[in-house]
Amino acid sequence: MSPQTSQELLTSLRVTLQKLELSTDPDQDQAALADLKTILLNRIAELEVALTLEPEADSASTPAPADLIPPASMSNGSSGKSASDPATPLPADKLEKLD
Repeated sequence: MSPQTSQELLTSLRVTLQKLELSTDPDQDQAALADLKTILLNRIAELEVALTLEPEADSASTPAPADLIPPASMSNGSSGKSASDPATPLPADKLEKLD
């Protein structure tokens, strides 16, 4: 038997709570039923918060390089400035101008 996912467990707890609320057996201990309902409601709330904070499985996967947006310094936008690659050596005529 495989373990339940948080979503399956949440559904099971909700169904259990609904069945408890619909039961009309007068022989049941009402105080114990109230305690059980409180426990179920608290657990449902905890699971809902955990599911809300849990990152989705799709967003956890690494995007393909083609899907990434390059930074502005790498774009060929209309800024008028071209960012030179620091690993590319400067031409000799530009090096002379620096002296």
